[in-house]
Amino acid sequence: MSKSRRVRAGLGLTVVAGLLVFAVLGQVWLGGTAAAATSERKPVTITFWNWWDGVREAYMKQVIANFEKEYPWIKIDSKIQGWEGFTARIISAFAAGIAPEVVMAPRAEVLALADLGAIIPITEYVKRDKVDLSMFYPAEVEAFRYEGELWTLPLPTVTANDDFYFYNKEAFEEAGLDPENPPETWSSFMEIGKKLTRTDSQGEITQLFSRMAPHIYLDFLFSNNGDIVSKDLRRQAIDSQESLQAMNFIHEYATKINQGGKADAFVSRHNPTVGAAWMSGKEIVLFENVSVLNLIIDAMKQKRALRWGVGLIPYNDRNPKARSTGVAARGFGWGYVIPKGLPKEKEEAAWLWIKFLTTDVRGTGVFSFLQGRPSPVRKFNENPDYRKLNPNFDKILRAMETDRPLPALPIVRQLTDAVMNGLWGLCSGTVSPTDAANRVGTAVQNQLDQYWRTRAQQTKR
Repeated sequence: MSKSRRVRAGLGLTVVAGLLVFAVLGQVWLGGTAAAATSERKPVTITFWNWWDGVREAYMKQVIANFEKEYPWIKIDSKIQGWEGFTARIISAFAAGIAPEVVMAPRAEVLALADLGAIIPITEYVKRDKVDLSMFYPAEVEAFRYEGELWTLPLPTVTANDDFYFYNKEAFEEAGLDPENPPETWSSFMEIGKKLTRTDSQGEITQLFSRMAPHIYLDFLFSNNGDIVSKDLRRQAIDSQESLQAMNFIHEYATKINQGGKADAFVSRHNPTVGAAWMSGKEIVLFENVSVLNLIIDAMKQKRALRWGVGLIPYNDRNPKARSTGVAARGFGWGYVIPKGLPKEKEEAAWLWIKFLTTDVRGTGVFSFLQGRPSPVRKFNENPDYRKLNPNFDKILRAMETDRPLPALPIVRQLTDAVMNGLWGLCSGTVSPTDAANRVGTAVQNQLDQYWRTRAQQTKR
């Protein structure tokens, strides 16, 4: 057998062994819950809208089979949805009264549907079934609290998306740097960025340490003890000292290290597809979410993976209140919601499916592991075979503990879109921090004013 085949076979055996570990975890930790007598139960079908396509479709079928074995009177009818216009489709289905019994929805849409009164909170079900919420990483639950209620539970994680970065250990070694000591502060990030950004005789960048992008601003803002809105959720905080410091750092890095538009030219030359330049060794640091692990694990199977590590988000070492902090649920962070007004037996079955999917080792435990992704449930990440798939797994878990959710507002997607769309000039060094803060701050405040004005009008009715 060739060495590459042995690598692939070894990873396959790791997955099988990992599933056996989960079987033991399920028996020891959960104890296995016996299904109620089917003779007392009326058969129920739950239609389940989800976006678990591709290879994940087979994984979800396995989870559904596990659930239907445990609850034989409930049938899950999985309906995989397309991605085009998916958030609008979710809201429209509820508005038209045609939403199925369980809908997979991003955090922003969960909050919006809660605000519209279109879904039920799960707070009472959680209390009734004594679901121990401490099983989750803190931000996993906090992301779905709104106005005193809990509206869903997570799968996959809302953490592990904007709380760490990937880096190339080989490039660190070649430059005489400690490959186990990636930059942890803004100062060290700037210093190492100078050493690992290289140019040719014409001044064109041939090796890029790190690109700058709007989502990195949010990482640096949170890691400077900042936020995008005030604590009372009514005023933009883009003009805060913490925000301006983050913008100043990004602008300085973009102009001094990335030489403005030369970084953009580098990315265009070396495949702008997410992760491609980093996987090829041309880009040293990659600020991306945990889904990139699928690419890395696939490269490991093909014996194409570079030696890589994980660093926590750099924090402002000049701010004593700053520490590395991840941003939970910036883009996604999925939950599962139940429409208001279902017959009681359907609502009960929908809750049992959501609980199984998000808390049971045969649900989130298996489903997360098969993707090489951490589970929102701490206990399931103790599986030692995760470390065979991913030698940096424990560092990712450390990052997940740092996360803080974006503000719990139904318009959180509009707010983050306003931030993302307004910072490209800053990230390329063509717009000053002051101008960027003014532009983005105004856009965020306009969204806040419109939201609170609408809420006030609805309250008067």
